[in-house]
Amino acid sequence: STQSTWGPAHLITTSRRLEGCVSHMSLDLSQESVGLRVTVKTIFGEEFEGAVYAFDGEKSILVLCERSEFASKSNFRVLKTETVAEIIPKETNSFISFPEPLNVSSRLPKCNLSKLQENAEAAVADRAKKLGVDVTIEAQDLFDAFSKTMTCEWDNASIIILGEVRIDPPYTSDKIISIVPDEKIRAGGSHLTVDRVKKMLEGERRRLMITPQKM
Repeated sequence: STQSTWGPAHLITTSRRLEGCVSHMSLDLSQESVGLRVTVKTIFGEEFEGAVYAFDGEKSILVLCERSEFASKSNFRVLKTETVAEIIPKETNSFISFPEPLNVSSRLPKCNLSKLQENAEAAVADRAKKLGVDVTIEAQDLFDAFSKTMTCEWDNASIIILGEVRIDPPYTSDKIISIVPDEKIRAGGSHLTVDRVKKMLEGERRRLMITPQKM
């Protein structure tokens, strides 16, 4: 069989074997290629495998259906076609079937609107507690990075971690201070926390390319 390469255009040219002969033809991605297993290469050097699930030529969007680690589920990847370098069919006539789409008579599952509203309000309140007041963008980025793995809160412009360590502006290693009682420090209760915070802070500052002047 002949391998084909597609470019990110609404009409694409492919070469495939049909009834024992090779035929060159134009395909409309939005119709004929749905379900076709492909490898997509992007201009960023990324490579994804899946089946064409949908294509919107007007909005320049390609949707891939990818295999999930869970047998009953799928992952969907949405790509802007201007980021696509090439699309390569896995093999001739390698199609999969998707469930029929919903139509106007389909019944959607009921939604608990009050629960959705409650969850949305809780998410907003939780985010509000994590936002510093009159702090720099870099300081907020550091807080968000620490809060992914540790309990954090703001004390004016200082970051309190696990209720044991405080980081004062400009958020450098020498500004990390233990705030636990002396007896706990002597027992070694906060030493590991301080060391861990120092390592994390140094790593995050490098990742975010933060210099003291930016704080």
